[in-house]
Amino acid sequence: MGNPVNPLRAFHNIVENQAMSFDTKVARLLDFGRALFGLDIGIVSQIANDNYLILFVESSIPELKPGMSFTLEETYCTHTLTAQQATGFHHAGDSEIASHPCYHAQGLEAYLGAPIYLNDDVFGTVNFSSPAPAKPFPPESYDYVELIAQWLGAEMARNEAMEKLSAQAATLSKLEKVGKIGTWSVDVLSGNVEWSEQTRLIHGVDQEYTPSMETALAFYPEGEQREKVLQVVTNAIEKGRPWNIKAQMITATGKTRWVVSRGEVEMHSGQCVKLFGTFQDITLNVERAKELQLAKERAEQATKAKSMFLANMSHEIRTPMNSILGTLQLLSKSSLEPTLQNLVSKAGYSAKTLLTIVNDVLDYSKIEANQLTLENAPFSALEISESVIRDLLPEAEDKQISLVLESAADFTDGWSGDAVRVRQILLNLVSNAVKFTHEGGVRVELLCGDDNAQQCLQINVSDTGIGMSEDIQQRIFERFVQADSSTTRKYGGTGLGMSITISLVNLMEGDLQVKSQPGLGSHISVRLPLTSASLNAPAICTEASAPPRLQGKRILIAEDNEINQLVLASMLEPTLAELEFVENGREAVSAVSRAQFDLVLMDIQMPEMDGLEAFKLINERDNQLPVVALTANVSPRDVSAYLKVGFNSHFGKPIDLQLLYRSLRSLLA
Repeated sequence: MGNPVNPLRAFHNIVENQAMSFDTKVARLLDFGRALFGLDIGIVSQIANDNYLILFVESSIPELKPGMSFTLEETYCTHTLTAQQATGFHHAGDSEIASHPCYHAQGLEAYLGAPIYLNDDVFGTVNFSSPAPAKPFPPESYDYVELIAQWLGAEMARNEAMEKLSAQAATLSKLEKVGKIGTWSVDVLSGNVEWSEQTRLIHGVDQEYTPSMETALAFYPEGEQREKVLQVVTNAIEKGRPWNIKAQMITATGKTRWVVSRGEVEMHSGQCVKLFGTFQDITLNVERAKELQLAKERAEQATKAKSMFLANMSHEIRTPMNSILGTLQLLSKSSLEPTLQNLVSKAGYSAKTLLTIVNDVLDYSKIEANQLTLENAPFSALEISESVIRDLLPEAEDKQISLVLESAADFTDGWSGDAVRVRQILLNLVSNAVKFTHEGGVRVELLCGDDNAQQCLQINVSDTGIGMSEDIQQRIFERFVQADSSTTRKYGGTGLGMSITISLVNLMEGDLQVKSQPGLGSHISVRLPLTSASLNAPAICTEASAPPRLQGKRILIAEDNEINQLVLASMLEPTLAELEFVENGREAVSAVSRAQFDLVLMDIQMPEMDGLEAFKLINERDNQLPVVALTANVSPRDVSAYLKVGFNSHFGKPIDLQLLYRSLRSLLA
């Protein structure tokens, strides 16, 4: 083939033709080389390991097609790669490569090729060959084949980069759609604004829309929203500050959307030249946040309503219970025949059981709302245990089972913690043990233990009762759950006791272990990490005490419930104090203003004027007059509030007769 005129111009015309595709340009270059070098075959190959793959071929030999492959050693290109530069043979049979496998297999006499480099790595070769010998190749032939190879490598690298960019752009577009996040940029110098497809979609505009700084701001309602965006843009341009703001906008279709705009600044020589960032539609998140907030407010209102209901229920139950228990306590101190005395005792036990159920419901509510707090003061575990045994001994005796308390030989009493809650744990465990034991007995054991070098109080409760399967052992600590439905029918109870017990143990960071088998009884061990404490203070007497002698003392009692007035009068009659009853706070204030009293027992919830307001007025008149809150409001928060405003003490309803006598002795005797 004859050489083309002006090869450089021909090469330039091919590679600079923007109308041609890459594949067309490669075909034209191969034809250009075939004509320039006078060779029949032009090939672009890819070489990986020892494999030679034809990618493009221009030839008069129809058998040669793209996709054909050979081993590298079967081609002359192995010499080109070894030389790492353009190589050529114009008459192979007359040269040192006459023994080359390619010569024997293909019969190619002439060859001219150069390596193609892609990002500094060998990609393959561009080579030209012919079965007929050629004239010796002049030096410029090697330059041209290397020029073709260089262009191929550069163009392949550019195409590869473009493909990666296209793939990244496609991925970014998909991510923008999934996350509803668009991108944007602003050329500050020219004012040119670029929006991604997702940014346009959020604004509700089509691909033909041309945004500008002014029109972009117009999407935000005049006033607070627009001023917010304008301010951050101004700060970015003037001070180089990035931003991250949430704002409300109106789309081109009139829809209200909430968006987050994040922006960064590109500075040159201290001047802002470009703004760029992201744009995200968060309308759904804002709406869900509003729904969650509304749901939270409703839940809080429901919780508040429940707490108010439970507090009111507690008050309403404790008020008549005060009459019942008060009357029973008075009857138990009178001279009754044994049968009646036994009935009074059983009625008193039943009333206390009802009160325990009320307390369980209230404690469950506090635990559920994370409102239960623990006190920390010295107490005697032995006295608490003896108190529990005394309370439950009548039931054990009725069932003809034993109920004993033992302490280890090395047990040292005196602990610091919440005595009321420790007693509650023990009472729940021992009460259950007595309830579910019909033969044999229940044993309570006190020990000093250590848990990971931490001193602890250990309480073991063992019984010879009905026992529990492993499944029941897992379920008894669930709220409102008992062993099965027949348990409730046969033994009663709310199913809250053990749930409250494990919650209290956990609140004290303790541990509770259960060992039990059906028909073989149960053993429950509680370990509470409490510190030892001195018991120098005199122990609270748990025996019945005589009423204090209060002759000459005048006590004002503000109580609106007539039955409770009668009970209190009967309770206080043995003290010989002079009593005066009023039915509301207003009458109490009036009584104090016209007469002298040594003590005021003040109910809180009363008509006309409640006890808190009455106390404040009485205290302003005479802050030396002792006033005691006498109420069915017994939550720690209520008691703390009463003491904080200045009440000298607090008596909870139902009133414990012995506690009342001891307190009166302390206040007046």
